[in-house]
Amino acid sequence: MTRNVTMGWFLCTYTIAQISLLYIGLSGLISSSLRGSLPNTLFVLSICFIGVGAWGIGLGIRKYTKNLDQVAEALLKKRLVLLTAFGWVIVLGSISFFPIVFE
Repeated sequence: MTRNVTMGWFLCTYTIAQISLLYIGLSGLISSSLRGSLPNTLFVLSICFIGVGAWGIGLGIRKYTKNLDQVAEALLKKRLVLLTAFGWVIVLGSISFFPIVFE
């Protein structure tokens, strides 16, 4: 029971972190491309933010899966793929309706 609760919190945290990372990073890239010239400071910062954020999320996944058996790890990987696809759909839909403009 405890492992299911922990996995639920982990998946919820992963989803929120991934959606936040994608939304802020992609909004920054879109805003920087609307400026006069590339690469500008916002473009470089957005690329760095996406890289460091993705590295941090991957490190968290690796630490969490280190203590799981093979069956639980395979189930977690399937769920992470589904949540990643869900996150991309949410982010791409929300950027078109609620764009962040960095000035």
